[in-house]
Amino acid sequence: MSNVVVLITGANRGIGLELAKQYLISGFKVIATFRDKSGAAELISLTSQFSKTLQIESLDIASHEQIEALANKLSHEDIKIDLIVNNAGYLDRENISVKAINYAHAEMSLKVNSLGPLYLTHCFLSLMNKEGLSKIAIVSSDMGSLSLQQSVAWYGYRMSKAAVNMLAVNLSSELADDNIAVVAIHPGWVKTDMGGTDANYDVKESAAGIMKVITNLTINNSGDFYDFNGNALPF
Repeated sequence: MSNVVVLITGANRGIGLELAKQYLISGFKVIATFRDKSGAAELISLTSQFSKTLQIESLDIASHEQIEALANKLSHEDIKIDLIVNNAGYLDRENISVKAINYAHAEMSLKVNSLGPLYLTHCFLSLMNKEGLSKIAIVSSDMGSLSLQQSVAWYGYRMSKAAVNMLAVNLSSELADDNIAVVAIHPGWVKTDMGGTDANYDVKESAAGIMKVITNLTINNSGDFYDFNGNALPF
């Protein structure tokens, strides 16, 4: 049984849930967070099968108070985290034109997708395992790339992913001396509630690819941006 502890945000559905399943099956201890218990039935059901290795916690990544409370709780439990997977996400589907912007939805994209991982990292740094290489993975999107040619869509979402890519770059530089490696990962267009049924990839395929990218993460490639197949992407 592995002693590696993985914290996954937004683990109640989609990619986060599949990552939790695959890490559990591989023998890791998983701390899985969800925002709304009513939408976390499948995650909660896993506790019967993985009673010793799955810990579920309520967390709204947009709430500073909840992030602080969870960090304090895990600190009191003397838990050391080897890997944080910032997966929780929000998509402002309506904002496809600057001429018709729902500002509240755009703001929520930034709160959840970029500021949430920033504050979570801030609060959880003291919980990272200092005995070896620790890792922070950010589930980003190629839609946040400033270099790739793309059509106009989802202003808040794309801005938030560009911002969180910058977070990955900044963290990789600042945390190198702490032996913490950071990576931004594009999961592909995945058949989830967010991605829809027309998406290209199955959630199991995406999650397995994300895990492989994380496994291959070192200090030497910290701060890079990859897709789930391990291909480098431009920022």
